[in-house]
Amino acid sequence: MIVSMHVTYVSAGGTVGLNDVVTILEKAVPDAVSQMADVNEYVIVRTCNRFELYTACDDNAKVRHALRELSQRLVPSNDITYILEDKDSIKHLFRVVCGLDSMIVGEDQIQHQVRESVAKAKGEGHLGSMLLKLFEKATIVGKRVRSETALNKGAVSVGSAAVELAESKIGDLSGKGITIMGAGDIASVIAKNLIGKNLGTVIVSNRTYSRALELSAELGGTATSMDRLEDAISVSDLVLVATGAPHTVLHRGLVERSMASRPDRKLLIIDVSIPHNADADLAEIPNVSLDNMDSLETIAKRNVELRTKEISSAEKIIAQELQKLDRERKEEAANEIIRLIGIKLADIRIRELETALSRKDSTDTAQLLSDMSRAIINKITADVYSNLREASREGDLASCEAVANVFGVRDSE
Repeated sequence: MIVSMHVTYVSAGGTVGLNDVVTILEKAVPDAVSQMADVNEYVIVRTCNRFELYTACDDNAKVRHALRELSQRLVPSNDITYILEDKDSIKHLFRVVCGLDSMIVGEDQIQHQVRESVAKAKGEGHLGSMLLKLFEKATIVGKRVRSETALNKGAVSVGSAAVELAESKIGDLSGKGITIMGAGDIASVIAKNLIGKNLGTVIVSNRTYSRALELSAELGGTATSMDRLEDAISVSDLVLVATGAPHTVLHRGLVERSMASRPDRKLLIIDVSIPHNADADLAEIPNVSLDNMDSLETIAKRNVELRTKEISSAEKIIAQELQKLDRERKEEAANEIIRLIGIKLADIRIRELETALSRKDSTDTAQLLSDMSRAIINKITADVYSNLREASREGDLASCEAVANVFGVRDSE
C-alpha cells in the first residue's frame, strides 16, 4: 500500500527550521529511495513549505523501517520528519491538495505544484498505476473542495500575503517604487496582487531576462538584469524577493551600496523565498527593514480564523472521499473474482451455444433449449458443488457458509 515521509513548516516549527532539512532531503532521498527493493513507485512533492515522499509498496513495515532509518541518518538531530501509512497518508495528501495544510489556508498554487511533481515522477520513470490513481483522486478531491466550498474564494496566497504585509508596514503602495526579484510562480502571484495599486517605478529582475520582460509588462514596469540590481534597489521603497535560487542572491554589500545614494529613504525587503534568498543581516543597515516567510504567520493565522466554517466543510468532503476510496479498495478483490467468473461463464455460454446451433436442424427447438440450459447449469455448478463437498469433508464450514450466502440459499431467521 502507501507509506509516506514528511517534513513541513508545521513539523519544523516554521520555515527557518525547514530550510536546511529540506535541502538535505532533496539531495539524498531520490537516490536512496530508488535503491529500496521494497518500493515499487514513488512521488516527491517539494514546495516552499514542505518536502514529502509518497511510496507504493507491498510491505509497509519494511518501507516504514527503511524510511525511518534514512531520516535518522540524514537529520539525526532533528525530530521534525514523520511517517504516515495508508489511510493517514492518503488523508494528508488530500488535505495538501485542498490547501488545508498550507501556511496560507486555501492557497491554490499547491495543486499546480503537485501536478508538476507527478509529471516529474512520470518522466523519471518511478510513477506507477497505484500512485497515479491516488494523485488523480487527490486532484478530484481538490476540485470538489474548491467548487463546493468558499475555501479559496479571495484566498490569500503567499504572494498576496506578502503584498498585504507590505501595506501594513509602509502603508498605501500608491506611488511607491517597487523591485521584484524573480519571475516564477510566487513572483507572478505577487505581480497579480500589485495590479491596480497605482504604483510608482516598478522593476522586475530575473536570471532569465525574457521572463522578467513578460512579468514587468503585466505591471507596466521595466525589466533589468541581476547585475543592474543595485540601481533598481536605489530607487525602490519595497523589494520583494521571490526567486527559486537555492542560495542567497541579495547580499548586504549590494544593499549598502544602494542605500548610500538615498540614506534617509526607508527600504522594506520581504523575502518569501525558501530557502531564504536575502542575507539575514540586512536589517542591520540603517533605514532597512527585513521580513521573511515567518513574518507571514500572523496573516496566516488570521486567514485560518476567517475560514473556520469553510475548513470544516472541506474536511467533511475529504472524509466522504476517504470513505468512498475505502469502499472501492475493499471491492477490488471482489471485482477481480467477478471478472474471472464472467470470463468463465462467457466461455461456457459460447461453447454450449455452438453445440446447440450444430444440432438445430436435427432437434426440435424446445428440446434444444432444454438441453442447452441444463448443460449450462451443470457446467456452471460443477466446480462449485465439487469444491463445496470437498470443503464439507475437510470440516471447512466457513467456506460452506460463504457459498450459501453467495447463492442466497439460507432461510431467513
